[in-house]
Amino acid sequence: MQNLKYVTRDDNAVQLEIDLTAQNYSVNGHAVESVTLYADEECIGDLAVNWKFEEADGADYTHNTQLMMRDNSSKDNITATMGEFYWDGCFDEQLADILTEAGFSAKAVRGVMGSEWGMQDEGRASYDAVEIGEEMLLANGLKVHEDYLI
Repeated sequence: MQNLKYVTRDDNAVQLEIDLTAQNYSVNGHAVESVTLYADEECIGDLAVNWKFEEADGADYTHNTQLMMRDNSSKDNITATMGEFYWDGCFDEQLADILTEAGFSAKAVRGVMGSEWGMQDEGRASYDAVEIGEEMLLANGLKVHEDYLI
């Protein structure tokens, strides 16, 4: 059985929670605080890199009313930070190292990719991580829905 760090089980679900506050990671001046992922039989691969922001960082944000999601052409600090995570992949290498250290397989770590822009949010960079969620469930003896098996 795979030995994964930072994963807890609650009934038929698992939660990954890696506290990064002591590591002093930052992106565009924003402290990266944690990596989290919840998985159960039906929800498996939405990994979050959580970062600290202040409301003032978005004070210059102007919303394009035609878009349902955040306007990625805005020049405010929060949008710039979201772009560094999403477009520039500025935290990808660190995230791979963090997940490897937590005990995930090289194959699962290679499968982690930035989610679509609409999944990014103030204080949260979203990554698709189906194989990470699958390994969490299997390591805890939980069933993985057949639609998610890779």
